[in-house]
Amino acid sequence: MLNKILCYSYGWMNFHHKLHIPKTYLQWCSKQSKASWWHSYAIKYRPWRLHVCIPCSWIAQAVPHSAHIFEIGCGSGANLLWLHQKGFYNLEGSDIETSAVDMCHLLNSYYKANINAFIDDALHPRQLPQNIDALLSVNWLYHIPGASLENVFNTYRDSLKPNGYIVFDCISSRYNAMSNNQYHTSDTRLPVADRRPSEYTFRMSMQEVENSAAKHGFSIVRKKELRTWTTRNGYMAQHLQ
Repeated sequence: MLNKILCYSYGWMNFHHKLHIPKTYLQWCSKQSKASWWHSYAIKYRPWRLHVCIPCSWIAQAVPHSAHIFEIGCGSGANLLWLHQKGFYNLEGSDIETSAVDMCHLLNSYYKANINAFIDDALHPRQLPQNIDALLSVNWLYHIPGASLENVFNTYRDSLKPNGYIVFDCISSRYNAMSNNQYHTSDTRLPVADRRPSEYTFRMSMQEVENSAAKHGFSIVRKKELRTWTTRNGYMAQHLQ
């Protein structure tokens, strides 16, 4: 309950994380692209999504506006659009969902942001980005069965410039102690027999994340326990070269 209260308060105090998109245009983009309702929700309520906002703010603080930033699992591009609002202009992203990328293109046109978003499987990319200053991965990896943090380090390590960053969030192993953590968060009011397994396919302690990063030549330079509805941590890992 404390996490929920703090998360709600943070959103009201941090409207600089808001995307300035008219409601009617957002609805039109969603309808035109046939993207899931979730993408509009994520844009509308972005200031309350700490696990997204804080990692993006770390990138904004760490690299110049000319930096090449790439987001895997970019969805409709909300995070890239926010970075554009902050003055960044070398922005790319990929997502496996065609409708989400279509919605990103429509929003990109409204902002005149020139974001290069394309369809790809970020776990097994056909098109690896090159010379990245910062790779962003939030609200994505831990939803995919069989995915792992090590996979991201392995796949994208060589795409980074010297001393480049991978910035991400991860479900904390502390979530394992919460009631009903084994079930999907949308199903906790249903009878047990009708509940789906948790949408969070893996959870890691801070030490486990640091160990994984070190194994692949990264150092965790920023980390934070995030007061979100589900227990998460945010990390900024720098490739040591």
